[in-house]
Amino acid sequence: MSLDSNGSTDDVEALKARIATLEAKEAELESQQGRRRFSGRGLTAWVLVVVAAVLFPIALTAFWAQKTLLDTQRYVETVAPLAQDPTIRDAVSTQVTTAINNQIDASGKVDEILADFPKLQPLAGPITAGLHNLVSTTVTKVVDSDQFAGLWVQVNTQVQQGVVKVLESDGQAGPISIVGDQVILDTGDLIEAVKQRLVDRGFTWAANIPVPSVADRQIVLLTSPQLAQARVAYQIAQPISQWLIFAVLLLFVIAVLVAVRRARMIIAVGVAIIIGALVVRLALAYGSMQLELNLSGTTWAVAQNAFVTILTQYLIAAIRTAFVLGLVLAVVGWYLSDTRSAQASRAYLSKVTSGAGASAGDTALGRVGGWFARTRTFWRFAIPAVAILVLLFQSPLSGSTILWVTVLAVVAFVVLEILVAAGRANAEIGSSETAAETPQSVDA
Repeated sequence: MSLDSNGSTDDVEALKARIATLEAKEAELESQQGRRRFSGRGLTAWVLVVVAAVLFPIALTAFWAQKTLLDTQRYVETVAPLAQDPTIRDAVSTQVTTAINNQIDASGKVDEILADFPKLQPLAGPITAGLHNLVSTTVTKVVDSDQFAGLWVQVNTQVQQGVVKVLESDGQAGPISIVGDQVILDTGDLIEAVKQRLVDRGFTWAANIPVPSVADRQIVLLTSPQLAQARVAYQIAQPISQWLIFAVLLLFVIAVLVAVRRARMIIAVGVAIIIGALVVRLALAYGSMQLELNLSGTTWAVAQNAFVTILTQYLIAAIRTAFVLGLVLAVVGWYLSDTRSAQASRAYLSKVTSGAGASAGDTALGRVGGWFARTRTFWRFAIPAVAILVLLFQSPLSGSTILWVTVLAVVAFVVLEILVAAGRANAEIGSSETAAETPQSVDA
């Protein structure tokens, strides 16, 4: 008896050893296959995601520039509210008032008025101050009127078109010109509008005020030693700026599809998008700081913050959207991964949904859940497909939209699992009742 027992024990131990050996060989074989797959599909996926990650900040910025800076209508709609900004109005008023008053002084207009009244010559100073005050008041009224809002749109339309033209080629276009490393705006049109307003108020002599020289009526919008490089970069990037962002997103998608471990690749894509968004945000902050330094001490120094803020509002919104998208992808990738925390999370959620479904197995949800249990695979593909389509057709896409769509998709998945569990519980109840009825029919 002991021999049989020992023999059985030895057989069991031998079988366990054999199983352990087979498992070790299988694990080694899978490891070798994984390395072989990595050398092909895995390596390709990582190359694609790295290339896409490098191009993403460029693509995001180019897409914003294409939609905001290079689209005349969008640009004008973006900067039109600046006509109501007090800092912009103050800057324009100061520049135009100074230019006109300098011309009044330089043209000897006061001396001309007093030429026929020698006894009033001592009043030249107060009269000059009064003229300056009149010009300042008139300029302020023009800037505060609807006329300025219309003129602002007109000037900015010319500005946008001019900037595009000077980026495409050297020289001047409308009120915009590039001289050396400076982008310059000519305020001649606004000065003419102020002169006409003075004439309309009865000061016909204002019509004879000479327009300031080119140098005196110009505003330096931007000074940058990299202006020549910007022109070259524009001419190179413009042909591809419209579709580059879509090409980059396609590279991310292909990287996920090609990857052996797709969940980890989804995490990598999410992290790459987050890093790209942060890079663009830091570059924008640096650019704003450089612009502030370039405009320091100029008329536009007080207005540049308002200008930069409203001009880059769409880029900042795009950065936030990209950050949220990357965060969502990283979380989804983690949840689908084979890490212990992800497996534990999935097990806990499965336990919760199974328990909720089982408790509703004998209700109407159980009967409906049977159909969802049979079509579960379809719904698992349909829910994310619908979510992606909703995001694709959102314009503009925002971070809050991504979050809401993600939350609704998660809720849909949870409801689906509860219905599936309820359907299975209902089927088990039906089987139990059938089994309980079978003996009764036999006895009868």
